[in-house]
Amino acid sequence: MKEKKRIEIDNFNNFNSLDKIYTEKFYNFLPTNKLHSSQGIATAKFPKMYTDLTEEELGIDDLDINSVCGVSYFKMYFPDSQNTQHRILIYGDDNKVYINQLFSGSPMLLWLFNLQFNSPPVSLSYKTDDTDSVILTSSDKMVVWHTNYSPYEIEDVPIITSMCMNDEVLFCTIKNPAFKIWYATNLDAENVGQVSAESGYISLEDDLGYSRKILTFNEDIYVFRDYGISKINYIKNDITVSQIYLSNTQIYTDTVSICGNVIMFMTKDGIYSFNGVKVTKTDVDIRSLLPNTNEHTAASSLGQKYYLALRLNFNDNKSILCETGDYVNNALVIIDVTDYSYEIIRGVDIKSLLPVKTELFEKMLVTFNTMNTSKLGQIVDTSSCFDASLPKYWESSDLTNNFNTKLFTKLSIQASENVKFNFIYDDKSISFTTYKDGLNEFCFKILCKEIKLEISSNETQASVDKVVIDYYEY
Repeated sequence: MKEKKRIEIDNFNNFNSLDKIYTEKFYNFLPTNKLHSSQGIATAKFPKMYTDLTEEELGIDDLDINSVCGVSYFKMYFPDSQNTQHRILIYGDDNKVYINQLFSGSPMLLWLFNLQFNSPPVSLSYKTDDTDSVILTSSDKMVVWHTNYSPYEIEDVPIITSMCMNDEVLFCTIKNPAFKIWYATNLDAENVGQVSAESGYISLEDDLGYSRKILTFNEDIYVFRDYGISKINYIKNDITVSQIYLSNTQIYTDTVSICGNVIMFMTKDGIYSFNGVKVTKTDVDIRSLLPNTNEHTAASSLGQKYYLALRLNFNDNKSILCETGDYVNNALVIIDVTDYSYEIIRGVDIKSLLPVKTELFEKMLVTFNTMNTSKLGQIVDTSSCFDASLPKYWESSDLTNNFNTKLFTKLSIQASENVKFNFIYDDKSISFTTYKDGLNEFCFKILCKEIKLEISSNETQASVDKVVIDYYEY
């Protein structure tokens, strides 16, 4: 027997290695130099007033709906009163649009001017001549709402799938034919679908596929296509288009979102960033968890964080929260674009995400495909999904760096109470659970050539600071 050796794991970040130890799999833990509980989801709440920051939830339970199918946020400035109103729109499965004015002291949701849509509307807010306006467009109609006026409907317009504005020109992608980009000068939405001196269309018929999402980034206009990115240069009806990027796999355009100084998006083989010049594949390596298709992905951004709802295959025969029944998505990946560290929240079936930013708070709102469909949620620091704690898991690669026989004898841990440590070796396993906060020590004898470590907890707040394993090598 040789001298006693020691394995110290004091960094759980999956981008770092220590004697070839790295993270194999994790969820509902945030892996940094410590293991922390991930973020979670709670019922969305908003301050009552500017002067009263007590938060309360919206009166969704008072509505005759079974599902929140969509949510929008915008603000309107009223020049006469010099007042800005923040508004939340809820679209229910009854096809009605409900509105709440934030900071009004009332959680009531009122049916907005008897508006109904056949599907969740796409929204765009903009300003002209100090007047705020919002466009709501769905599969059956377009509605325009200017400050101080009632919303009005516009008929005979194409079904718009995304919108952006640049230098007082409105640009839209449409459902059919999806290779056309419509534009209207002076932000006049009524001109979309009409060829005139103030409006027209651009046809993008090439090997990049259909146009799915258009946005303004660094004062330029980019179109995300099925298999690439195009750039539109528009100067007083003089239009040129250039191909910026060709993808080998399909881009999930509902994942396209501006985050900090990059545009983030996902394809069938990973997560990418685009800085306006170059597309780079990120170090967020979830390829082994990706299924063949992810048609119901959705993403949004808040600050420097990119939130991606999707379906992942964890391949462990476990059913976490939403996975116990029928589900569409089962995970939320949250990426910090400053260093591309990330966490995975498992067990949540998120349908859509919406960032809300006011002078007093910032929130990421979420709606759901299954379970909790009648609720409006928000991302919070507590590692639970409403009242259910999120089960936490972290798994190492093989702890050994050769195939020599080793005798493992002691485990020392700095961790919170009720965290389980499970050694897997030679088709066997042995487990230990921390019995207090702080230093926990366990003695044992394991003779093996390969061994890996699993860490898990069902506690809402769980943490692991340092793991020390003593062994002898033969």
